[in-house]
Formats: sequence, structure tokens, C-alpha cells
Amino acid sequence: MFSGAILLPNSQTGRGLLLSLYAVALLMLPAASAYAQAREVSDMDEAGGITAGATTNDSGPSGIIPAAKGFNASLGTSSQHDSSSGWSSVLTPNVAFRLNKYFSADVGVPWYMYVNVDANVGTKAKPVYAYATKKGPFGDTTLSFHADATALTIDYNATVSMGLPSGNTDYGLGAGQVTYNINNHFEKSLGIFTPDIEIGYGDTSALINQRVIKDYIAVGPLAHFQAGTSIDLPLNMSFEADAYEEMPLAKDLVYSTTGKGKKKVTTSTNLDPAEDNGFTTALDIPLARHVTLSGFYNRSLRDHDDVAGFSFTFLLNAPPRPVDVVH
Repeated sequence: MFSGAILLPNSQTGRGLLLSLYAVALLMLPAASAYAQAREVSDMDEAGGITAGATTNDSGPSGIIPAAKGFNASLGTSSQHDSSSGWSSVLTPNVAFRLNKYFSADVGVPWYMYVNVDANVGTKAKPVYAYATKKGPFGDTTLSFHADATALTIDYNATVSMGLPSGNTDYGLGAGQVTYNINNHFEKSLGIFTPDIEIGYGDTSALINQRVIKDYIAVGPLAHFQAGTSIDLPLNMSFEADAYEEMPLAKDLVYSTTGKGKKKVTTSTNLDPAEDNGFTTALDIPLARHVTLSGFYNRSLRDHDDVAGFSFTFLLNAPPRPVDVVH
């Protein structure tokens, strides 16, 4: 495994701007809540045509993206254990907006309460790299645009994501540049089962399966694939299991963000830079309409690495109950 960050100067101005934007977003939350309470029944009629996949993003459970036209805000708190780097804790605020049943967008940024990074615990003259615990750094901001459609009983969701370089590159928590990812999600409901297939392309591993945070960020042309199913369980719980593959398309152009600088990656357990494959699972348990408890597990077959954790997601506006949605 490899981890760390590109050595780039910190931008205090950029970080201040990011915090200012989120302060403005937080000030808007009361107005957004009042607007949500004032929505008419026609908005709920429209929500009846929106699939479950359209109200979910890669960083958490259903409901982060609103089911009806308007704003929503959420706060996710996650703790996970990586078999390579140990424990980390992340706080992720998110603001989302649905224009109609076809188009929506959301923006979020991870804020690490604590994380183990591959840092220089020696001197510049005699560097010694080892895991060290850091508190308070940010990751890259993710801005995503979603489009939803249904054809021949197949539900389709297209997501175009952009990674903005707000992450701390000294700790390997940012790509150090603007990145992107395009994902195509297909699913079909078959009773309690909803099989799905995903095919995507981008230039960073950080925008793929954001619920599980890896201890590295690969930058370079990547194709990714996923296939699996979600299962509806009693008490509105849901379980999802998927197999995935992340494949570099130009191995000589794929880099990792490491504490030793931006460099090509070849390790004893990962002979192809940035390539990864394995299995991922997630269980979402609604504790209340506004609160969801989630557990997740990721097994990387390529890197022989395990990541397991749990999270709580708090929604400003809860998703509508099934009886509230007019089909």
C-alpha cells in the first residue's frame, strides 16, 4: 500500500474561501427548511417518479439528494478502520438541490477529525516516513451533477463529479489538482432485489465509491466497473453488495499522491499503478426519518487490504414515506 501527499504549498486563502462558502450554506439552512415545509403537493407527485438510486450518492444512504424539488442539507459522521493505516474519523457536510425529477446536484467536503497519514517523522535532511495521527485537515471538495431517466423498466442515473483541490496534499488527502469522474448507473427493480451495473471513467480514484476512504489517491486516466445488487429489508433497511474493478488506462500516466512527492507507483502488492478490485458491502438502518445508521466493509483483493466502519447521516429534510408519495 502507499499513502501520503504531494508536497505543495498550503493555500490559506483557498481554505478560507472554502470555509466562508460553507458558513454561507449553513446560514441558508433555516430558509431552506422553511421552503421545504412550504412545498406543495405537486412536488410530492413529481417525487413519485424518482427512483431510489436518484436520491442516493456514493458518500451515503438514500435521502442526501432530495426526492422532491428544492434544497436539502445533510451531515455525515463516519469512523472506519483500515488494516493498513488504522482508525480515522470524518465529518462530511453536504448541500444538495433538485431542479426536477430529472436533474439534481450536490456539493460536500470531508473534514477529518483525525486520520493516520504517512508523514515525515524525521528531518528534511534525514526523512523517516511512518504513520502519524493528524487532526482537522480537509479533503477535496466534491461537486456532482446528476441526471435520471427510465426506459424499458431500466432506471438510469448519470453522475458527473468534479474534485476541487481543497484537500491537504501534505497528508495525502487531496489530488493537488482539479479532477473529474463520469459514472453511468443502471438498475432494475425485481421485487426486493435491485441488481445494478456501473461503468465509469475519470482521472482520480478519490471520486469512486466515496463512502469508503482509501489511504491513497491515484491521479491519472482510470476506468471503473461495478456490478451487484441491493436488497430491501424489513423496517425500511437496505443492504447492498457489489464487486468492483478500477483499471488504469495509461499506466505510465498514473500517479499517487504521496508524502515523498508526486510519483509513479509500483508496490510489491500492486504491480499495476492504481489498479484495484474487490468487494464492497453496505447496510443502511433508518433510526428515524432524519437519521440513518450505516455499516460498510470493503475488501481489496488487489492490495490485500480491509476497510470497515460505521456512520451516522443526519438529514435536514427527511425523505418522504412511501405512503406520502403519489405514484
